[in-house]
Amino acid sequence: MEEKRYFLFANPYKPDTVSTAGAFADSLIKKGCTVSLDSWLHDLLNVGERAELTEVSGDYNAIIAFGGDGTLLRCLPIAAARTVPVLGVNMGHAGFLLELDPGLLESGVNRLLNGAYNLEERMMLRCLLDGGFSALAMNDVAVSRGQNPGSISVSAYADQELIYTSHGDGILVTSATGTTGYGLSAGGPVVHPDLECLSVVPICSHDLHLRPVVLPADKTVRLMIQGFRNRKQQIAIDGQTVFCLEGQTEIRVSKAEERVRFIRFSHQGFITKLHQKQRDWTQQMNGGQ
Repeated sequence: MEEKRYFLFANPYKPDTVSTAGAFADSLIKKGCTVSLDSWLHDLLNVGERAELTEVSGDYNAIIAFGGDGTLLRCLPIAAARTVPVLGVNMGHAGFLLELDPGLLESGVNRLLNGAYNLEERMMLRCLLDGGFSALAMNDVAVSRGQNPGSISVSAYADQELIYTSHGDGILVTSATGTTGYGLSAGGPVVHPDLECLSVVPICSHDLHLRPVVLPADKTVRLMIQGFRNRKQQIAIDGQTVFCLEGQTEIRVSKAEERVRFIRFSHQGFITKLHQKQRDWTQQMNGGQ
């Protein structure tokens, strides 16, 4: 039987992350798997092999992320580029992308090794900056005023066709997956993740008539920032990679050739999960009651 190989990635700021990841690693190793751990995690647990996320190659069977959706987002560009499936272990509030509850680790390990799961594919975004930088994003690309006290002017195009010019805090481009994140907070639509599309959402625009626009996935969204010298705008890719640029800048966002594959042990009911999230948000606003 071919030896299975896994990479464990974790958020150091989530409670119980280290012990949970350690238990998962021990279980995999006892069952004859090769386990690599993110460097800080390996130094604490001293099990398996020490590695970096960027060292993950296509011969890994899965990346296993312990944390919240943000932790998972940091893994996804590498996972998609290397065509390695991802399993999210929920160490916080119920996330839209996470799959496994920490209380079901042993069951999760067994199902992982036995192949008792499905792979759910999701569309990703490709972000290109006019300076030549390119990156993958799962959720969104946000162009905003950042630390500027004043508003910025951003023009959004669908290919060569002007959608609108927004004067305000900026413009957000999301995938369907990203519509339940920043896009939702900015007043954008909730789009089922089975739909492949791009949503363009103005952020706190002074032009009150501007509304979110949903485009087919074969469009390229061009964001043109009418910047000023000595005033830096912020470009955030999935909230993980952030650039602060001044002057006129063009950002292109399109459907990526790469796709991410999530390990699913059960059917993910998106609407049910959305209701669960809404209940969580309501409880948080009411002080957890």
